[in-house]
Amino acid sequence: MAKNIIITNGVGEEEIINGSFDVAAVVTGYDNSTISPASISVVEGTNTYNFTISATGVLTLHVTEDGTSSGTPIVGATFVRVDSEGNTYSSLITTDSNGDAVFEHVPFAESGAPVVYFRQTASDGEHEFDNSIQNVTLTTSSEVIQIENAVGALRTITLTDANYNNLPISGELILTNE
Repeated sequence: MAKNIIITNGVGEEEIINGSFDVAAVVTGYDNSTISPASISVVEGTNTYNFTISATGVLTLHVTEDGTSSGTPIVGATFVRVDSEGNTYSSLITTDSNGDAVFEHVPFAESGAPVVYFRQTASDGEHEFDNSIQNVTLTTSSEVIQIENAVGALRTITLTDANYNNLPISGELILTNE
């Protein structure tokens, strides 16, 4: 007799008798053959069983100054995989010399694939970036998303004497990111 357990946000509950069971998965966007463990023994006194499953999609975030495929690449921008609330589920992924940050093992499906959330955490120190939660749904096994990290805006900085009203001062100011 088979038990179908509906999993929502990573958790499901079902009344299951003690015994040995083969495990199969039906999860859109994932490689169902990677369910692990593929069999379990349900025993008295153990009420929690954990499983993992893998996806095979690849999401490439291509980061350039103008957000186009032919723009100047940004090297050293960092991203993390997050959920819709912003909770982090990966280590930092850093753009390479081509401006590419590659997330491997993300879900994809022609239709009904789960949403993949990510957030940029830094750029290269010379470019602006959007640190809001962004998302994409992959409909093919490999997709490239264009991300813009524009050059910082030209700012006018003035330095005047604190004791002599509007007396311009020559020198150097050093701004260091916190």
